[in-house]
Amino acid sequence: MAARRRTASSGEARQFSRVAAIYDALMAGIAYDIWVRYIHTLWSSRGLEPRTVLDIACGTGNVSFRLAEEGLRVAGVDNSQEMIAVAESKLTRSQRLEGNPAFYCQDAAELDLPFTFDSALCLFDSFNYILDYERLCSAFRRTLLHLRPGGIFIFDVNTVYALSHGFFDQDNLSSDSYPRYVWRSSWDPVSRLCTVEMDFEVLTDSGVEGFREVHTQRGYTQQELTRGLESAGFSDISVFHAYTMRPPNRRSDRLYFVAQRPPE
Repeated sequence: MAARRRTASSGEARQFSRVAAIYDALMAGIAYDIWVRYIHTLWSSRGLEPRTVLDIACGTGNVSFRLAEEGLRVAGVDNSQEMIAVAESKLTRSQRLEGNPAFYCQDAAELDLPFTFDSALCLFDSFNYILDYERLCSAFRRTLLHLRPGGIFIFDVNTVYALSHGFFDQDNLSSDSYPRYVWRSSWDPVSRLCTVEMDFEVLTDSGVEGFREVHTQRGYTQQELTRGLESAGFSDISVFHAYTMRPPNRRSDRLYFVAQRPPE
């Protein structure tokens, strides 16, 4: 793959553009049902049984669809038009008629929908992609405004530990099927930026083609994220080692935050 990648690469693309078409194939091994069960556990821990959910950075809608199938009203937002297009392409006729789930192309830091929700989610380390802390705080503020009083906000992040220890480095070169990929990361301890060069090979009608996307995530500390939530107006903030109800430890690679818009 390495030799072909050098000659077939079509250059670097912006994040979540061309990869949108193969995103679901890349994520085929992700246990979305376990994610959703964990979200229900977190809701239950706060005594919440939401009827409406905002799925921020929804990608191709894999969690949005599962929640809608449970009978919840779901709106998904993402700042990648390509990812939203894939999500919309998966809507059935009845889902289109019912408008559930509904998808919108919007930036989390500038979120502006004419609805409020019982709960908001932002999963799979999507907030790590917001590299500017002030824009991250803006995303928190915009989320709060889209929650009803007493609403619950849940999100996860990759930790500084994960980003600085090469957790992004992976490939599937042993696979006989496409897409195939090699991901290699570099870490800057000063800026706390993790840059990931993602090289892909896909099988098209004209043969194997290669392309690259370069993704960048910023590592935020638990204290920074808590401070940002508090400054946005959230209260009753809890932090968990991913997929458990345990507090984080120094080797936690993913954290889940749960915060509440204060009741009136």
